[in-house]
Amino acid sequence: MKLLQFSKFLIKEMIKNIAILMVFLTLSSCNTLMPLLFGFREINGYDAVQCEKFYKKLPKDFAFTPLVCDEKQFRQVSELGADSMQMKDLYQPLKIMYFHGDSLVSFHINCYCPPTLGFNLNWNYDHQFDVFPPATTVPLEGYTVTRTQMQSVFPEIKGEKDYAVLVFWTNMLHKVSRAEIKTVYRNLKRFGPSTGSGAEVYLINDDIPLTKSLHETE
Repeated sequence: MKLLQFSKFLIKEMIKNIAILMVFLTLSSCNTLMPLLFGFREINGYDAVQCEKFYKKLPKDFAFTPLVCDEKQFRQVSELGADSMQMKDLYQPLKIMYFHGDSLVSFHINCYCPPTLGFNLNWNYDHQFDVFPPATTVPLEGYTVTRTQMQSVFPEIKGEKDYAVLVFWTNMLHKVSRAEIKTVYRNLKRFGPSTGSGAEVYLINDDIPLTKSLHETE
């Protein structure tokens, strides 16, 4: 019962973070086009066609493996947190996680990013992504999440290279998600490892759990 109540709390927190961003979009204008400028879309679960269109707009030389996250997997990732704050952070819809070997070395989530004048979120507001691996935005003290644990949730993660980069994104926030992913692309392109076996990138779509969470709040 307590776990169920906490799961409902996490859902409310995630929706609250999205709602805060939507409020920001409309504070300076009553124009209903404002959410569109930030790339908000209504979604209803996983849409393979929309995802394929999204991927085709990414840089042609960007090597990645697309994955789909279901509700159970999304919850499992959150439950890897050692306490309620970590679980809340891991429950965010937009996440970037860099692993070196088995260790989480850099972690970024949507609610830490300030908005930009260009109707987006600034993932590199403090030049975190101007080094490799990026300077973590989320403090990692106390975090015990490992690549092996993420592989238990997503068996498709091979873990064959020195680094594994996991990027969670959603079509609901497709413009913000594209900026998120391109931030990772530029980081790897400009600052990525020049020695060793390099990095493998996984783009993980979480439209399924996000759709269910939204419906549960209606």
